[in-house]
Amino acid sequence: MSVDYFGKYFNDGGFDFSALINDDFFQPVRILYNAKHYVSATKLLVVAIDSMSFIEYGNIPENTFIKWLNEYSEIGNLDITPEELWEQRNSLLHMSNLSSRKVQQGKVRSLVAHVGKIPPNVNLDEPNTGYYELYELIRLVGQAVGNWLNTYGDQREKIHNFVERYDLIASDARMQYIHYETSHDS
Repeated sequence: MSVDYFGKYFNDGGFDFSALINDDFFQPVRILYNAKHYVSATKLLVVAIDSMSFIEYGNIPENTFIKWLNEYSEIGNLDITPEELWEQRNSLLHMSNLSSRKVQQGKVRSLVAHVGKIPPNVNLDEPNTGYYELYELIRLVGQAVGNWLNTYGDQREKIHNFVERYDLIASDARMQYIHYETSHDS
């Protein structure tokens, strides 16, 4: 049995790509962020980047996470690099810490997210650490998604790959609730 999750996202203007991405990726991040589960929100945000980069490029030998950020985001505005965020992603998803192998080897700066503006009297002088405001990263990724989705208007041939690859993504839009009777329902 398949679920017609795409039908929900068609309207008079056509297919609402941004609503689909919001429902599957940004809404869960928003819920966690608002509940002050910042590490979990960060984990889901980097998983979203993984998913969107797979949808865009497929399974290629190149690091699609970094490629997608380089192509669609202005991550440098946060004074961090895609490579640093990739290493933070690896650390968070695989070990729930901030020290990936490359960070431990001193090849890449460790990243530390914070919430809210750092007061001017706080001196963050750790040369091997980059700091970024989590909400600003969420906004930046949202803008990158907008840039990415805009390419579908100009490059209509990408839509087939989007549908084919999106079908491989575990998605709340495709989760089914199946009610079945139990002895308590009688």
